[in-house]
Amino acid sequence: MVENGVVFFYYFFFLFIVFFSIGQLALLIVFLFNRNEEIPRTKLVELPKLTVQLPIFNERYVIKRLLDSVEKLNYPKDRFEIQILDDSNDDTTAIIEKKVDELKNIGFNIQHIRRSNREGYKAGALENGLNFASGEYIALFDADFIPHPDFLIDTLPYFSDKKIGMVQTRWGHLNPTQSFLTRAQSTGLNNHFIIDQEGRYKSGCFINFNGTAGIWKKECITDAGGWQSDTLTEDLDLSYRAQIRGWKFVYCPEIVTPAELPDRISAVRTQQFRWTKGGVETSKKLLPKLWKAELSLTVKLFGSFHLLNNYIYAFILLSGLISVPLMIVKNISPEFNQLFNWNKIVFAVILINFTYCFTAILADKKKIILALLEVLILFPIAMIFSLGMTFHNTKAIFQGISGKKTAFIRTPKLMVVSGKNPYLSSEIYKTFIPEFLLFIYFLLAVSFGIYFQDIGFLIYHSLMLLGFGYILWSAWLERSAE
Repeated sequence: MVENGVVFFYYFFFLFIVFFSIGQLALLIVFLFNRNEEIPRTKLVELPKLTVQLPIFNERYVIKRLLDSVEKLNYPKDRFEIQILDDSNDDTTAIIEKKVDELKNIGFNIQHIRRSNREGYKAGALENGLNFASGEYIALFDADFIPHPDFLIDTLPYFSDKKIGMVQTRWGHLNPTQSFLTRAQSTGLNNHFIIDQEGRYKSGCFINFNGTAGIWKKECITDAGGWQSDTLTEDLDLSYRAQIRGWKFVYCPEIVTPAELPDRISAVRTQQFRWTKGGVETSKKLLPKLWKAELSLTVKLFGSFHLLNNYIYAFILLSGLISVPLMIVKNISPEFNQLFNWNKIVFAVILINFTYCFTAILADKKKIILALLEVLILFPIAMIFSLGMTFHNTKAIFQGISGKKTAFIRTPKLMVVSGKNPYLSSEIYKTFIPEFLLFIYFLLAVSFGIYFQDIGFLIYHSLMLLGFGYILWSAWLERSAE
């Protein structure tokens, strides 16, 4: 009876991983079929009035760099305004005030907007700024991004249709090779921006605003209900509400806006937790509305896959945990052996994700040999990192499902410096206790795999062991730098 339960739950959780991989394969096919489609654009007869919004909270290390880049934007000063939406409670505000005075003296229309509290966090700051914005279009940049001087005049022509409400550009990276951690992040983000976003857009499916490096039509924001703070991913939330309302979005992979990748595991975990929990909250909020809307079945299916993809972390973790007693059941109860031909599916899943990653690199690098060399290095790094994040992100998933409310915690940016992390908590080790216990669990699993000479599960458990080991090693490196 117990053995049957173990087998049932393992395959129940594992089937979701299979379905997720099928979704990845479908996105890959859609991308390949539509990759040569032209993106419509129009010639700008007259430059519209535009507002640049910069949501800021305690960004002392990067705020001047951001404002310097905004100062260089190639756009008539009488046609755009800058809003610094500053919720800071440290010396960032003083740095901003000094730079604002400089910009005003050379003719910029710039507002330094402060609030009495952080109600609504980033969404609240954006909505508050929108009340004062005079621009017909709203460009958004987070603190660690560096827009190219021609960003505005390059992006605006993609509003070629009056129903286009948002144009998103691709994220670039200032420090992709700084460490294993930044390599893993850049690989995952490149997969998203090269295949996910372009594949969905060119096939007529919903895409999302990524929170920065994009331009909105102000009318679109207000028509969709404005910025709302009931989820931690206000960008994904507004994106789907707007597209359900009939607005169209455009994705421009040719326009690349670079940003800093966090090189501290504590910062990465903060960011991943917010993205994962917010994605779950948004799926709960908008999936029913998506299916009630008058949209094609394809749009609804791809939209559902998009909104639900964060759940993959929980299913990977749960199937991994159950696979250990399953391995024991398999090896002491031969009658279950016939069920484990399905383990070949594991290699099919890995192959799909490897191909997905390789295609993204090839589309970026354009050279097969170079892409092969890179994917052989980057894919294992990205996979091990993702496995190591499964517990932390599963915690975020369950908090999102349960409706537990948590603060919007910003991702610390350090302007790509090494050494001491001023944002590091002295309690950092305590937050990694679950990963330590999981490391021990899968260490024992690997030992059992060697004892049983079970190669299939040995590989699976070794990858999980490496994942949690890598997270612990990254935490030790961060702490030892103090």
